[in-house]
Amino acid sequence: VIDSFDATVWRMVKYIVSIAKTSNGDNKFYATELTVLVDGADISVSEYGTIDNDGNIGTISVSRTGNTVALTVTPDPAIKPITVRYARIGLKA
Repeated sequence: VIDSFDATVWRMVKYIVSIAKTSNGDNKFYATELTVLVDGADISVSEYGTIDNDGNIGTISVSRTGNTVALTVTPDPAIKPITVRYARIGLKA
């Protein structure tokens, strides 16, 4: 889990996520944007603007447990280690 937020406080959160693998001579990059909409007990996620230079180096998922919405990045086991950076903006409920 790289970030989480309280679903009772935020109505919409937008993430910009970058994943990189630059060790051991690798030069792999992946970037994407996600918008998360909180609607009562449900969340809706739209992923767009995805770009990479050498295939998928990890997966990004959004989940909700109780009032906590979590953004998780899981690296491809063959690609580890990776560096993940993100920016988040949100609109309050």
